Amino acid sequence: MSRASRLLVFATIAVAVSAASTAAAQAAPAATPELRVVTISSFHVPLGADRQKVMNHMEKWMVAPARINPHVLSYRILQHFYGSDASDVAIVAEYANWDAINAPCQECADWFETNIPKEGTPERKAFDEGTTLFLKYYGNHSDQVYSANMALAKP
Repeated sequence: MSRASRLLVFATIAVAVSAASTAAAQAAPAATPELRVVTISSFHVPLGADRQKVMNHMEKWMVAPARINPHVLSYRILQHFYGSDASDVAIVAEYANWDAINAPCQECADWFETNIPKEGTPERKAFDEGTTLFLKYYGNHSDQVYSANMALAKP
């Protein structure tokens, strides 16, 4: 290959690389991926009467406030289904960002104000007993906080 031919090939490659670099530089900058924060609180409640009472208490007193909380994007209460430890219970909540985890929720405060039974009533006694039983097991819970790259999520 002559010197002129080699220069022509080199020049062609240089122009192609330069054009590709320019096109890449002019393309939109890579967007920061949308991240969400997911909290998981897990604890053990043995199968049996206590398990059903704890699950009923959680359903009545935890689900409704989570559903009306504008900072909670998704919320689930999980019971272990298969494997070595059927006593596992997990509460999974998804938030837009770290600050949303502890953001004030007036709607939630209003819900509790309206729905917590009044002192001295049989309903309050049942609420207090359910709360005590729940805390018996939740007292040894484990908290995990994860970030979720939404580009990797199923739409």
